[in-house]
Amino acid sequence: MSWESSRQRHLLVHAVLADIAATGRPSVSGELAARVAAEFGDFDGLLREVQLRWYRAFDARLDALLEDWPPDIDAALTALWLDLSAAMPGARFLLDAHAGRPALAALDAHHRRTLHAATGVHAVRLPRPPPHRRRCRWFVARTSTA
Repeated sequence: MSWESSRQRHLLVHAVLADIAATGRPSVSGELAARVAAEFGDFDGLLREVQLRWYRAFDARLDALLEDWPPDIDAALTALWLDLSAAMPGARFLLDAHAGRPALAALDAHHRRTLHAATGVHAVRLPRPPPHRRRCRWFVARTSTA
């Protein structure tokens, strides 16, 4: 993949996440859908790309966390996940909305295995958000210029 095609792919992911922020819907439509199909093959290809970016960012933060092993690894992993969710809210919203899709299963399983191997933890325990926060309203408000 050339630098220009990699850059275009990166910009397309950002455009999709910005569209999701503007609409509050975890889907792609119109001209963006055509661009996603051309670049990623289909929506599942885009989801896999966003998921890969999410886990790369998580793993980079995990490496830093494990430099000095925390006394409560479960709490530290939960904090890491929540901090990354705040840093990448559009990606997390999109992935959460499509969590059951088979296209995401392989990387999720791989990441669970590597997380367990690195920490002994089988899965990150996350607090359940209150019902009014399950939509992406906080993400839309955060990126709004109005």
